[in-house]
Amino acid sequence: MADPTRIARAESATDPPSVREWLKPLESAGQRRSTSAKRVGGKAASLGRLLRDGFPVPRGWVLDARCFTELVDRQLPRGHDLATLIRLSGTKVGVDRAARARDRILSEPLPETLSTALRALWQTIAPEAPWGLAVRSSATCEDSDETSMAGLATSVLGARGDAELDAAIRHVWASAFLPRALAYLAHAGVRDVAMGVVLQVMVRAEAAGVLFTAPPAGLEGEHWRAGERLVNATLGLGAPVVDGAVAADTLRIARGGGKVVAAAVAQKRRALVVGAAGLEEVAVPAARAEQPALGEAALRQLAELTERLEQGGKGPFDVEFAVEGEDPGRLAEDAAAEGEDPGRLAEDAAAEGAPAAPEGAPAAPEGAPAAPEGAPAAPEGAPAAPRVWLLQVRPVSGGGFPEGGGADTIWSRANVGEALPGAATPLTWSVARAFSDRGFREAFAALGCRVPRGARLVANVHGRFYLNLTAFMQIAAQVPGLSPRALLGMSGGASDQLIARLAEQSAGVSRRRFYARLPLTGPRLLLRQARLEREVAAYEGEALWAQRALSELDMTLLPDDAIGTTLRSVFLLLERTGTLMLHCASASLASHLALCKALERVAGRRASARSASGEAPLDGPAGRAETNVEHLAQVLAGGVRELDSAGPGIELARVAELVMLDRASRERLLAGEVKGPRDLPEGPARDALARFLDAYGDRAVREAELATPRWREDPAPVIAMLTASLRGAPGDPERALARARALADREMAMLETRVSRVELALLRTLVGRAQRYVRLRERMRTWVTRVLGMLRKVALDIDRRLLRIEPSLLPGSVFFCTYEELVTALSSGRADVGHVVRLRRAEHLRDAARPDPPATFIGRPPPVVLPPASGVRLLGLPASPGVVEGRARVLEPGAPSLDAVAPGEVLVARTTDIGLSPLFLVAAAVVTELGGPMSHASIVAREYGIPAVVNVPGVTLAIKTGDRLRVDGDRGVVERLNERDERAAPPSPGGAAGGAQGDGAAPLAAPPE
Repeated sequence: MADPTRIARAESATDPPSVREWLKPLESAGQRRSTSAKRVGGKAASLGRLLRDGFPVPRGWVLDARCFTELVDRQLPRGHDLATLIRLSGTKVGVDRAARARDRILSEPLPETLSTALRALWQTIAPEAPWGLAVRSSATCEDSDETSMAGLATSVLGARGDAELDAAIRHVWASAFLPRALAYLAHAGVRDVAMGVVLQVMVRAEAAGVLFTAPPAGLEGEHWRAGERLVNATLGLGAPVVDGAVAADTLRIARGGGKVVAAAVAQKRRALVVGAAGLEEVAVPAARAEQPALGEAALRQLAELTERLEQGGKGPFDVEFAVEGEDPGRLAEDAAAEGEDPGRLAEDAAAEGAPAAPEGAPAAPEGAPAAPEGAPAAPEGAPAAPRVWLLQVRPVSGGGFPEGGGADTIWSRANVGEALPGAATPLTWSVARAFSDRGFREAFAALGCRVPRGARLVANVHGRFYLNLTAFMQIAAQVPGLSPRALLGMSGGASDQLIARLAEQSAGVSRRRFYARLPLTGPRLLLRQARLEREVAAYEGEALWAQRALSELDMTLLPDDAIGTTLRSVFLLLERTGTLMLHCASASLASHLALCKALERVAGRRASARSASGEAPLDGPAGRAETNVEHLAQVLAGGVRELDSAGPGIELARVAELVMLDRASRERLLAGEVKGPRDLPEGPARDALARFLDAYGDRAVREAELATPRWREDPAPVIAMLTASLRGAPGDPERALARARALADREMAMLETRVSRVELALLRTLVGRAQRYVRLRERMRTWVTRVLGMLRKVALDIDRRLLRIEPSLLPGSVFFCTYEELVTALSSGRADVGHVVRLRRAEHLRDAARPDPPATFIGRPPPVVLPPASGVRLLGLPASPGVVEGRARVLEPGAPSLDAVAPGEVLVARTTDIGLSPLFLVAAAVVTELGGPMSHASIVAREYGIPAVVNVPGVTLAIKTGDRLRVDGDRGVVERLNERDERAAPPSPGGAAGGAQGDGAAPLAAPPE
């Protein structure tokens, strides 16, 4: 293999003088004091060392961090420098100044001599850089053992021409002013920082990804053992892997030789490449999409490079790499040959106004570039061997601790992630944080618990909503019976080891205050629970009045301060709604725990109605006794009827029945010609769909996010789910509801033969209470959705006002302000928030592009997503009973192609958004990574009588669309069967009439009807 150092030195010697004045060759970075990490940044110094040690690193240059410092001193007002902003991190003043500083950096031109140097560099390098240059951050504190800016600073890929390089450098500099970056630096104790910039020739990558040389502390286990390395790889560029935007191949390889221990090969239907117009997503030919991204030769090279990196006991490392194959342009050329039109990928720079690639930018030349000097020639007639390039090597380190946590704090979103998956916008987060924190505190106070002053119960982790389990459990432990195992057994997301650790953390909690206040709080709590149904009814009357008043209000006539008052009143209604919902949830939890306790008394005397022999005791080989008791309690409380969360699915199924009777409506829907009710012929089907949207128009997929359009605004998801339901035999929603009731009745009949009359009466009473409080909880959950719809309506009017004041803002800018900022701006009459909107929008793009942290973690979010479980059996929590077999349909984030779901398929998703519940009546079963048996979606699955397994780690990576599965909702087991349908790629939305027919599911132990 050629020596990259020698090649880089030879090429850098030919750089024009104007280039050498500003840009130092990358191989010199970190070599002497003038190019130390304090001058060029940690990333540049690391890459320079790699080049000097003979590692294959693409040719590059580094812009001294002093350029950034001089720009800040020259262009920014006093008090807007990074040192000051780090001190002000988390304050209103700090956010305002950071936003103004970022705007100034993005708008001010670079020094003329630097622009000249960039022009000369591009003119020199263009012929050997058909994919342009990568412009990367290199902060002076970056990629060290103590601090890492991973996922916080911006990189721009595929920059061509001096104009794009100029804009890319300014975007990299501006990323240092994002609030999350400043908060991280403040938490890490960094007092000041400067930003160097690395410019590297882009590798024409046939494949790329990330390798972790060893598990970070605390992540060793059956998913990733100490003697293994982890590789995530995809086709094309590796940015989607780094950002977590795609499902990538996951390989565990052994140290010493690189033998593959386990591999999960993803379906890679799209690849990111650099085309003539810049970054593009191209379709991957079907045959290639199913193959591993990395071949044996590339894996061998990776193993050898990793062994060299770890010499001397160094590591563990996070290694970004790219593989240059025999024909790097093949993916784009194959896609073009199949007639695909590559779509331009939206990227951070484009969203923030970075210029597009100039017209006439050089296209990728035919064939691969010439091999570097000294590279071994391939045998005549044989394809050139792939070459692995190292793009970045840094120590594996996590980010900072979430606010309110420390090294031992346990964080989880296993249950709350169902309500709000992915990164929340700033407005949504500020609203959710306020009403959830207040609701939790009031619910705990009602139980007689003391909530420590300053306790942080929720936190924002990379834009995601996380619950502080350590603080939560230490408060809950004041109440006898509210143990971590009892609570987390229903919410999911915690292993036995984590539950034991939480129990240890809360072991010393005193219950003296709880017992002292029990004579006062006990009767009060019982009285409130007895009055809860009346309280909900009274609330509904007031909320209906508020909803009607808002619908009749013409907000365009209101002045700014009046619209601010309207916003406050709706927010207060949301707080009241959320608090009442949590009281209903607490009552539901208490009734469920009481039912479980009662069932434990008869556990050894009862045989399950679902056991094969009819005589298996509850605590037999099927699993832990407490798990089976909880499952039985869920089954007995099923068949609630009049459950609000089940309403949309039932009503949409009735619309589908009417559509099936109307041939013209059915054909239009299956042909993809329907966007709303008006596109259907006049008749019962059209009227039914209009009534559905009128009744459930406040709902949506990911409905807790205020920026999400409601079904009334955009009925496309409803139309897609309705279309999916037309591809099979017409369903009977009443029959589905009857299954859950029949199973509950049969389980109760089994109990009648085993328990005394007194015990049976007690159980019936407890089952009735559990059903009543679940019904109330779901009613209030529906009202939370309605009030969020009201809040969105007010927000959209404020957005119109913001755009009128500052026309340069994009629609939806209101969602990138916090609630407090909007109230202040409207009450003061100064809606000057454009700079803050641009800052927050940029940060949200960064958060949304990052991979989801694990559902549960300790201390700080780890920098790596764990690989899926290997083997044919995947274990989770039982959420709804029944056993079926069917083809998998993996739903990607954002729930695209909902109409591709075929009847009888098994829905596999990261989380079952309640907005997707109408699909449950189309599917044979539901499997999710997040959620618990008492989550809203699990309750709906039980009402519909379809099997469900939740809290299955990594299931969306382990399962592919078309895999044949056996889903056991009684035991919480998902089994992959040998047979697989290779034709199960999702059809295009709006396909031919009749669509793709599912081959149905085979019920193995369906509930009696």
